[in-house]
Amino acid sequence: MALENGISGGEKESGWKDRKEWLMLLLSLLLAFIVWLIHSLSLQYSVFLEYNVELNSTLQGRARSSVSQDVLIVRGKSDGYYILKQRIGRRKTLQISVPQDNLKHRDGDGFYVLSEAIKSNIVEALGGNVDLEFIVTDSLDFIFPRIASKRVPVVPNSSISFEPQYMSVGGIVLRPDSVDIYGDARLLETVDSVFTETIYEKGVDGPIQGLCGIVPVRRITYSENTVYYSMDVVRYIEESLMVPVTVTGVPDDKDLIVLPSTVTLTFRRTFSSLRYTPEDFVLAVDYADFVRTIDSEMVPGLVSRPEGVMSWEIAPRYVDCILLDRGSDGTEL
Repeated sequence: MALENGISGGEKESGWKDRKEWLMLLLSLLLAFIVWLIHSLSLQYSVFLEYNVELNSTLQGRARSSVSQDVLIVRGKSDGYYILKQRIGRRKTLQISVPQDNLKHRDGDGFYVLSEAIKSNIVEALGGNVDLEFIVTDSLDFIFPRIASKRVPVVPNSSISFEPQYMSVGGIVLRPDSVDIYGDARLLETVDSVFTETIYEKGVDGPIQGLCGIVPVRRITYSENTVYYSMDVVRYIEESLMVPVTVTGVPDDKDLIVLPSTVTLTFRRTFSSLRYTPEDFVLAVDYADFVRTIDSEMVPGLVSRPEGVMSWEIAPRYVDCILLDRGSDGTEL
C-alpha cells in the first residue's frame, strides 16, 4: 500500500532527518551570531559621540538652566553596548552644573562656555561610560533669559507619630529654611511659600533627620530642590502643680486682684529625676494687658519656668480681674 501511494516509510524518515539537520544548522548559526554580537559589543571602540548639553548655572536674575544651541562632539573610547545606545533614538542630553565664572557673556541674553573649561564637568556627566580622548567642539552657546526672582520660606509638610510619652522639641528644622524662586513676575506674586514633600515617620522615639524634596510649582524653578530636615525628640513626663497667679506692672495707686488666686498648672517636661515646686514657676497677669482689654477675664502667662518644660496648660484657663483704687494712705477704696 505504501508503494501505491508513492511515498515509502523510509523516505518520510529521511525527509524528517534532513529538516532536523537544517534546523540544527540554523540554530547553530543563530547561536554563533549571538556569541559574536555579545563579544563585539563588549569590546572597546574609539568613536565620535554627539550630545546636547543642558547647563545649570547660578546667574542672578536669569533662568536657572539652558540647553546648548550647539552640539557637543567628543571622541572617546567606550564599549559597544554604550555606543549602540547612543546611536539609537534621539540624541542624549548631558546635565552639567558649572560655576558662574565659567560662563562668558556674549550679548543680550547670550552666553558661552569654553569646552576645555568644563572638561572635568563633561567627564563627570559621562559617568565613567566614556574614556574621553578629546573634545571636538570649541565652545557652547546658551541663552539665559532674564526672569524675576524672590526669596520665600520653605514650609515642612509632615506626617509623624510618636511612641507613648515621646514628643518633639521645637518642631521640624529645615536647612535651608528659605529658597530663591524664579519665574514670571506675575506668577511669583502668587507664591508666598513652598512646601516640602511629606515627611513620613512612625513610632518615633528619638531624634530624626534626613533629606526631602520640595514640591515643584509649574513654571517656577528653585535655587535648591532638596532640603535637610531634623527634629529633636525626647521622652517626657506629665505633672501638675498648684501655682499662684501674680500681677505685674500695677501702679502704686492701683490694686489688681485675680480670682482664683491659684490655678492648676499641668506641664510636660523632659524625663529626669528632678523635682519641681510651685516656686519654680511664675504665672502672671500684666496690668498693661488688662487695661487694653474690655473684658475682665484674662489668661495668665507663664513668665518663668524651669529648663526642660516643653508645654503646659492651666485650669481654669481664665481668671477674673478686679481693679481697685488705692488711697493715699495705702488702703483700698
